[in-house]
Amino acid sequence: MFATTGIAGWIETNLVPLILIVIAIGVLWAGNAGNVSKAVTKMGVALVGLLFLGMVLSGKADEISAWLFGLVGGA
Repeated sequence: MFATTGIAGWIETNLVPLILIVIAIGVLWAGNAGNVSKAVTKMGVALVGLLFLGMVLSGKADEISAWLFGLVGGA
């Protein structure tokens, strides 16, 4: 049931799916209330946060940040 690979493994296997479920429930609830644009904005911000979490957990943060800086800085 629980992973034994340390905190990074536990976050990757248990916390991220739980966050995605909470986001989905929030979007459905907000859509039911008529606030679809607000729900989509919050979902987008949450997904960007999850992308950064995935970048850190993958161990390739240096390569990805250099690539992103190359897009913006052109160096």
